[in-house]
Amino acid sequence: MKNNNKLIRSAITIAVGSYLLLGLSMSARASETHDNYAFMSAQDLYDALSQQSQVALGYLLGIVDARKGPQATGGCFTVPWQSDADEVIVAAYLDYWPQVADFAMKAPDALVKMMQERFPCQPKN
Repeated sequence: MKNNNKLIRSAITIAVGSYLLLGLSMSARASETHDNYAFMSAQDLYDALSQQSQVALGYLLGIVDARKGPQATGGCFTVPWQSDADEVIVAAYLDYWPQVADFAMKAPDALVKMMQERFPCQPKN
């Protein structure tokens, strides 16, 4: 009976240790890739906007709205102040992307770069 208790105790110890080790390695991997995560690639965004996807439009507008203004990298962009700003931004991206076509680029990075080039902040008078 004592041998069975040692066997059970050893199995539980191994199982708990494995669970903890796996949990720690998963959280380490998640934190490594968190900064590099994007919902869409820049090419996927281009393809979806080319097909007039409302989901892609919402994604584009959300990123542009959240990231407008001065950037940590030193650039700055504004959103056009007009009633058809969404159409203007989509047209600008559809025009911009074929010129760049960096297939490793993520959609948020491509949008920020495009907005900085096409809609830079104006110097204050």
